[in-house]
Amino acid sequence: MTSAKQPFVLAIVALAAATAAAMPFQRTTVRTIVPARLRITGDTGRPAVTLLYQNFPNPFPTADSRVTCIWFDLNRTTSVSLTVHDVRGNLVRRLLPNASTPQFLEPGRYGRATPTAEEGCDPILTWDGHANDGSLVPRGVYLIRLQAGGVQWIKKAVFQGP
Repeated sequence: MTSAKQPFVLAIVALAAATAAAMPFQRTTVRTIVPARLRITGDTGRPAVTLLYQNFPNPFPTADSRVTCIWFDLNRTTSVSLTVHDVRGNLVRRLLPNASTPQFLEPGRYGRATPTAEEGCDPILTWDGHANDGSLVPRGVYLIRLQAGGVQWIKKAVFQGP
């Protein structure tokens, strides 16, 4: 991709992320049509940016799911912290790093049932409304925070209780 086209593609990614952040509780799909001359050929599967997606379902739990699924992309090998906080900023739950996942993760797409999946959840990257001590948190709004590669993303999660 030429350097003249790169800002356009990054602007599309930023617009999609801003749209998702501005409408955190609507379940919409943002589809961007990229002209053929700007499409990246030979995609290596490496994400262009580090990004935290809106968790789903949200609010949760629902009749179909007891947990909310968390997806994120990393564009480079970096230290990762994925945490859940109450609206006052107090730590409620640390999802990453954990005993089975290292602090440093390779570039890629995380949280999907499989690396190429467009739906489904990796059970490691779900939150069920429990705090680090195993207690169930009260109903309310919580903040999911991803810190990776010098950037921070925060998304709102609404826990409806048991």
